[in-house]
Amino acid sequence: MFQNNESSSDDDEILCKQALPIADDSIEPIDLSKMPTTGEEYLRQVRFQASQLPDFRSDSEKQRRVSKSSNTKNHAWHKLFSTANPTAKYVVPMDWQNEECRTFSEVRNSFFEMRDRLRAANKKYKNTKLKTANHYWKFCFGDEIPFQSPLSSLEADEQQQMQNSFPTITKMSILTQPQIHELLQHEIDWLKQCGYSIHLALYTFATLVAIEKPIGDDEMYTIRQICMIWKQTRTKFLNSADNQQSVDKALIKSCDLFVCIVGRYFGQFDLADASE
Repeated sequence: MFQNNESSSDDDEILCKQALPIADDSIEPIDLSKMPTTGEEYLRQVRFQASQLPDFRSDSEKQRRVSKSSNTKNHAWHKLFSTANPTAKYVVPMDWQNEECRTFSEVRNSFFEMRDRLRAANKKYKNTKLKTANHYWKFCFGDEIPFQSPLSSLEADEQQQMQNSFPTITKMSILTQPQIHELLQHEIDWLKQCGYSIHLALYTFATLVAIEKPIGDDEMYTIRQICMIWKQTRTKFLNSADNQQSVDKALIKSCDLFVCIVGRYFGQFDLADASE
């Protein structure tokens, strides 16, 4: 069996040695647009093209250079990451997450029990008809708030005036499961377009409560979208706090709650907050 005892660098030198004698390239300019008519012209073109390529190094030589440079303090990547300040992972205590999941589960059980009682007691029970985004908006915010107006600008007194449109058990129980799913999709759009409000957070919580199991793929996709948009909202709040702007801690906790519900209760653990 053939065995090569020479180093790779020696092989490289052998491969790079001139094999055939050719004329000096500097005598005449080389025109690459023309087809070579002789072997000498062909070799001159090849040599010229090779001279335009970057310096050749073997893989083993590159690895030796990289391993040597990576062990020094002057390595470029070392400098880059030594000056970087990576964002710390957002941590939420597991005890708090477990307690919120238990509370959410109890609320869901109570909701479905009361919903079934209300439907059984009311023989003339009918589902509400909601067809457009405007209908869903009025279902949540009433007629006082214009469609898709900024929700973050709502004052406390305006919130009090909207008490009649709060998501009570009686109100949420008249929605079908397809309507619950559609409402959840609208709530995602409203949070993106209209901003955060306690009222929208209450309806989002109530909508998640009213979702029946087993949950289909489309519904779970929307639930995951809810988690991600509330994560983005929380990031904005945290960045505002870093910029020394006052942010209500209750806003941060509401975001934590939705991430906890989706990540822990609904089993989307890849979206859940770290616990340590």
